[in-house]
Amino acid sequence: MNGPIFRGIRAGLFALLLASGAAAQAATADAAGETATSDAAQPPEAGPPDAQAPAKKKWEFATIGYIFFAGAHGKTTPRDPFAPVTLDLSFHDVLKAFKFAFMGAAEARNDRLVFLGDLMWVHLGESQGLKIRDVNFADVKIDSKTTAITALGGYRLANKGPVVVDLMAGGRLNGNKQRVDYHGTLIDVSASVSKTWIDPIVATRIIAPLGGKFSTTFYGDIGGFGIGSKLTWQGVATANYQINHKMTLGAGWRYFKINYRDNDGFKYDVAQSGPILSLRTVF
Repeated sequence: MNGPIFRGIRAGLFALLLASGAAAQAATADAAGETATSDAAQPPEAGPPDAQAPAKKKWEFATIGYIFFAGAHGKTTPRDPFAPVTLDLSFHDVLKAFKFAFMGAAEARNDRLVFLGDLMWVHLGESQGLKIRDVNFADVKIDSKTTAITALGGYRLANKGPVVVDLMAGGRLNGNKQRVDYHGTLIDVSASVSKTWIDPIVATRIIAPLGGKFSTTFYGDIGGFGIGSKLTWQGVATANYQINHKMTLGAGWRYFKINYRDNDGFKYDVAQSGPILSLRTVF
């Protein structure tokens, strides 16, 4: 079996094995090249949409219903030449004179942008607590409707820390409609007036945590500057309790002052102050 024929067959088989190995290696290399090329041609896998784009900022809306247990102190004059009426009304007097009132506020916020609106409308009619400067007048009765509509927009200066600070500007529409009856031994006359004016306003609000579900809020504004009122300002301080993630109860004190007069002799220099209760609801 060691003849030439056997040696030829053995050489042929060896060559065939070498050729098969080379072909297998080439096929493996080609397959690997095709896979690499295919992988390289594919774009990188896209991530989820939320991971590629920043989250869209959302608006937050809230309403604030409140009750202002205010007394009223100051002076008002319907027009010249009538004598000024001195107001000295405790909240008990106001409650006796109360006819109708609406009080409420609303807030909208998107990230650092803040918008506030407030409406207070009160109708009072009573002589209790009213005093006239001239002792010759025996009795004065006044029926008064007052309106204050405030609209503010601003920017949240401090947003990251535990204390929040908002700076705002806007205006307040004031309305006063009153009828004053003077009844005495020397005079029996009535006077009525209806006035509307707008005050530019700048305001700030500070909200700070007190621990747990408790917080405190300080709000103040000032305006008029002779454009509307000579000067108007108010301050509100409340302690708050978060009932749940949507509702917050507040209790505190409010002081609201308007000093306005015009060329017709109408004067309204009155301060309202007293406790305030509020309920804020987020939607």
